[in-house]
Formats: sequence, structure tokens, C-alpha cells
Amino acid sequence: TGAQDIALYALRHPNTINAVVAPTFGDLRRVCFQGNSGLLSIIPDDCYDKEFGTNGYSSSICEIKLANGSKIVGYAAHNPERLRGSQFHRAWCDELAAWRYPETFDQLMFALRLGDNPQCVITTTPRPTPLIRKLLDRDDVRVTTGSTFENEANLAESTLAMLKEKYEGTTLGRQELYAEVLDNLE
Repeated sequence: TGAQDIALYALRHPNTINAVVAPTFGDLRRVCFQGNSGLLSIIPDDCYDKEFGTNGYSSSICEIKLANGSKIVGYAAHNPERLRGSQFHRAWCDELAAWRYPETFDQLMFALRLGDNPQCVITTTPRPTPLIRKLLDRDDVRVTTGSTFENEANLAESTLAMLKEKYEGTTLGRQELYAEVLDNLE
């Protein structure tokens, strides 16, 4: 969802700067950019700026340049200071509940200031961290949830069976499989 959103935005809005922030640089590269459903798997080849990096992508800095002038720039959440001075039209925060430093989100919000309506899309397991709780209480936040089983067409049948057998009816299953934000965990 996050990759699709940020890619479509960058492709539809020329000359925009878009951020992708993941817990670590490894997560950023391995999941958000190069993963099975990452950015490189969904952006058509003819949309890249071929003069930048390898076919429009630089793996060393996790940056994509598109032929329409837009950029998608990656950041690791474990280094909040790297976002200082940056400016973006749109952002995708992946696994926000797993970020070690909540101040990274604050720095990103300072940088989300370009265009008429800068927005941030968050994809995460809904652990009840203070940051997630604050976001859920805001009037300007829209929440969409989905269970693991709504994605069954893209997952191995054996994995789904194992997850259901092992975690159905458990607290961990409610959080991880059914996207519930839980309080007072046992």
C-alpha cells in the first residue's frame, strides 16, 4: 500500500520530492525499494530517469529519480537528524510502530511542507506505542485496517494455515493478524 501510494503520487505529480522512511537502512532497501512489493517492482521501466544511477535508482543512497523530474528518497528512522533541512510533498512511513526514535516522525513532519496539501501515509503493525496512540486520537488522521487474511491471494496457503492454527484467538494474533491496537497486554 505504501509503495503503491508513493509511486503513484510521484508519477502523477511531476517534479515532486517524496520521502520513504523505514526503521533501518536495511529495511528501507530490502523491503521498501527492492522487496517483492517494493518500489522497484511496481514502477514501470520507462518511467525512470535513465541518467541517474542504475536505471534511475541508486541503491547506495536509496533514491529513485523519475523521468518526470520527481524523486523518491529513502531515510532510515534510526537517524532522526538526517531529515533536518529536507522538504517533501509526500511521505511514506513504513513500520512506524517499530521506529526506535519517535522524534524521527517529528523531524519528518517539519519536512513535510511542499505543495498545497502535503500528506503522509503510514503502514505499520498497530502496536500501542505512544506515537501510534497520539496519531489515532487526531482528527486529521484516517485509519484503514486490514487483516492478514484479506491478503490471502498474495500469501502461501501453508503460511496462512500455520498462522491461523498458531495465533488464532491469541493476543499476538489479534495484533499481528487482525490489526487491532491492544491495551493492557498480558
